[in-house]
Amino acid sequence: MRKGSSKEWPLIDAYGIVRQTMLPVYARPKTDSSLVTQLLFGECYLLTGLTANREWFKVFHEDSQLGGWVWAKSIKEITAEAYANFLNPDFQVVTSPIAAIDYQGAHLYLLPGSRLHFSEMELFNWQDHLGFTGTYRPFTVKTNREELLELALRFLNAPFQAGGRSIFGMDAQHVFPLIFWIGGYHLSPGKLPGVQIAPEELEAGDLLVARDPYEQQDHYALYLGSEQVFWMDHRMQTTDLDDWEDFLRESTENELEISMHSVVG
Repeated sequence: MRKGSSKEWPLIDAYGIVRQTMLPVYARPKTDSSLVTQLLFGECYLLTGLTANREWFKVFHEDSQLGGWVWAKSIKEITAEAYANFLNPDFQVVTSPIAAIDYQGAHLYLLPGSRLHFSEMELFNWQDHLGFTGTYRPFTVKTNREELLELALRFLNAPFQAGGRSIFGMDAQHVFPLIFWIGGYHLSPGKLPGVQIAPEELEAGDLLVARDPYEQQDHYALYLGSEQVFWMDHRMQTTDLDDWEDFLRESTENELEISMHSVVG
């Protein structure tokens, strides 16, 4: 049944998987609409609706709790059983700044966070079989603090892009959930990450969160140790902690509440 008088038709029990380097998700069914997010190779999504002309599908990404519109020609549908199997966490996640794979006759470049749905029991020589080049890690194994910082700094100098989720353009709200996800951790959308800690407990790999209670906007920084932090302004950068705090004071007239959170360990 058509949804009211709108031009959107609802869908149920429909699923998809990303089979290109990156799948843009738009706020409206138009390519000149704002970008909500980008899904990476191997990530799955729900199909929740489509336009009356069937040129656009509405999708929902359960991990990030984000949804929007995708051009129909970019959709790769899968069965409910395949969707459930692909959500099994026993897969590999790409860690190379840029990796490559020969998939179904096409040579695809893969970005950090892309999923390779091969378990530890299936690794044999799949890299040679699929022509994979690059580095990866098992998602089920969580990184330690040193490994997390190494992963994070691979995004150094990634430019700001609203809705972006790659080294070529990154949204400040997406970058740390992606980094921690690559490291085997899940930051729940809309919730403060990990466990709140006291300032004297702060270690490299912990997150600093500045909350604006009036604008309901959070600013994140990853603590690198020695009073250095990793954060987004117009690009991902490393600076002194004082520089980040100066940026926060200049960005709003409201008084921000800064808290510190441990996710690793």
